Amino acid sequence: QTYQFSIPPGALTQAISAFEGVTGRKVSMPSSTGVDDLLSPGVSGVHSADAALGALLINTGLSFRVKEDGAYALQPAVARWTVGVTEWMTPYRDNDSATSTKTPTPLRDIPQTLTVVPRVLLTDQNAQSIGDAMKNVPGVSVGQGEGNRDQVVLRGMSTTSDFFVNGIRDDQERYRDLYNVESIEVLQGPAAVLFGRGGAGGVVNLVTRQPASGAPSDIALDFGGYGHKRATAQAGVRLGSGSALRVSAVAEDSGSFRDGFYLRRYGVNPVAGFELGATTLTVGVESLSDRRLADRGIPSRGGRPVDAPAGQFFGSTSQNESQNDVTSASVTAAHRFQNGVLLRNNFLVGRYDKFYQNVYASSSVTPTGTFTLSAYNQRTDRTNAFNQIDVLFDARFAGVKHSLLVGGEAGHQWQDEARNTAGSLLNVPVSSSVRDANFTAARRTIERRATADTLAAYVQDQMTLSARWKAVVGARVDRFRVTVDDRLPGQPDLSRSDVAASPRLGLIYQPTSRASLYTSYGYTFLPSGQTLGLAASTAQLEPENARNYEIGARLELLGKRLTMSSAVFRLDRNNVKNTDPTDPSRLVMTGQQRTEGVEVSAAGSLRPWWKVFATYAHLDARVTRDTSAAPAGRRVGLVPSNQLSVWSTFDLRHRWGAGGGVVRQSRRFTSFSNAVELPGFTRVDAVVYYQTGRYRLAMNAENLFNAAYYPYAHNDNNISPGAPRNVHLTLRAIF
Repeated sequence: QTYQFSIPPGALTQAISAFEGVTGRKVSMPSSTGVDDLLSPGVSGVHSADAALGALLINTGLSFRVKEDGAYALQPAVARWTVGVTEWMTPYRDNDSATSTKTPTPLRDIPQTLTVVPRVLLTDQNAQSIGDAMKNVPGVSVGQGEGNRDQVVLRGMSTTSDFFVNGIRDDQERYRDLYNVESIEVLQGPAAVLFGRGGAGGVVNLVTRQPASGAPSDIALDFGGYGHKRATAQAGVRLGSGSALRVSAVAEDSGSFRDGFYLRRYGVNPVAGFELGATTLTVGVESLSDRRLADRGIPSRGGRPVDAPAGQFFGSTSQNESQNDVTSASVTAAHRFQNGVLLRNNFLVGRYDKFYQNVYASSSVTPTGTFTLSAYNQRTDRTNAFNQIDVLFDARFAGVKHSLLVGGEAGHQWQDEARNTAGSLLNVPVSSSVRDANFTAARRTIERRATADTLAAYVQDQMTLSARWKAVVGARVDRFRVTVDDRLPGQPDLSRSDVAASPRLGLIYQPTSRASLYTSYGYTFLPSGQTLGLAASTAQLEPENARNYEIGARLELLGKRLTMSSAVFRLDRNNVKNTDPTDPSRLVMTGQQRTEGVEVSAAGSLRPWWKVFATYAHLDARVTRDTSAAPAGRRVGLVPSNQLSVWSTFDLRHRWGAGGGVVRQSRRFTSFSNAVELPGFTRVDAVVYYQTGRYRLAMNAENLFNAAYYPYAHNDNNISPGAPRNVHLTLRAIF
């Protein structure tokens, strides 16, 4: 029997529904994640039911079989990911994540703000650093990191150490590259229940690319202004039945609009995966080297950034440098028992060597046009070793379904650290801001060895209370001990131990299959020596703590192609220690800090050819309890009251596509002193791309309208100017 069909291209689920309406024959869909995102080419004309259904499934990776009752059942036609070019059609949204719960969990079942920045979005934006990616996350701003490390501000909480790779702590202060990253997942609010100490404002988890049989390989060449040259590669090799190897690599040699700047970086990350019956084993190593000019920006004058050309350097272009070297290895083993229990062990060991030297502005510019330059260098050699073991199983009792996680973590870190401080350069004129310091006469101000030990146990229960109600409860107990052997004459050795419990509660109500409402409470602690540093003024201080209260909602629209999320929260941080904005080597107490805010985001596709990723946040971050360093009412530094980010791309006809985005931030202060203000700004970016077969050529324009702005700072006198208009050309080949 034949039928007349007129089914247009679009979502596969809609096409199947139309097919059922024409033929009267039922089609059952597979239950695998991602089916709702598949696109069908449509079908028209007179065809048999079998021929029409086959046409609807072209390039979906699905086939069909006819059941005994004459209905159809769809099933995978080939192994997942064997058609690499489907990457370009992936919407800007993910269905699930393991960052928040250590188990693959649908985003709608997570009672906390979690933003997933997927690989396809990073590719379209040509994002190559943590700072590039964070503009997509509501409630997050970027700090300067003294020109030698990643630094982010999560819900008003500045951090350089709350970074993780595949759920394991990656807290050394360095720059990270995105060459081997599949997605960046930002969990906001305290997360100590699974991640341990720190994380007052949240954590940033980098999910790296993993080996998979049939996964595509690709190579990309990127060229831009100021001598930017970068190459990345992903190579997948099948090693045998159920085994595969994936090698990620990067090499970069770049300049910048900043005078004297250079960046030379290379890295390689091979990862092998093996399926051994009920056991899976993944082994990876990484070597990454980063060399660059340490750039701490420009000073202030009269409460604003000094009026100077965007490229003018303040410091020494010959002496300033930052060197970071990483060598790490990881092993993940998982075994599924016959009764369904999963035993999993993650191990990571890494060696992190760092040296940086900087001559930087340490004062504002006087009315006569002069300022002070200070200088020091520091070497830090750190080794981290962490092991996590988890047992996951499902159970049902008292009429409730439980997904239980019971685990433990042990970690040992040791670090050698030395600093030399040179004499300051006084009365330096702005017109002659590049000066060398006398490091040959520098005095040793820090020389110490620190060790830290972590021992923790945790439990989590994801409960399905009924068809509409779910809950997540958990708790973790940590013992953290840090010991500092100070090797300078006359300086005491220091140590401190802290034991803390971190609870988490979340309740979820889902009135429909596409709507989810939640409320949650989270807690974390921040010990004085969490970054492996103690001083006489901090060794006796109790840990800081942070509490987050949140109400939120998620809604899936347009056939689940678009996810809308929103949250209202209050985050309190107590016993806060902050860096003195006038003396970066000194900590001061700033009492209690509170951030209240609203965050909204949308991610996915408005139409099959129209992708969008948009976020907005309104934050009020203030000091709420007086201290001698910061009276109540002061605003927290680097936190704009309003920030907006919108990015959208359109797949046009004849293999062309185009898109662009807007980043808007309101004015903000450089620090809690509220003495220096950064003006608000609007930056516009754009992209045009052409793709044919396995090739894609893209041209990205950053700061299209050449706005003058200051995106981040480290303190009142280390302010970074934003880059002027720049164009990048990227050629990518998939094979």
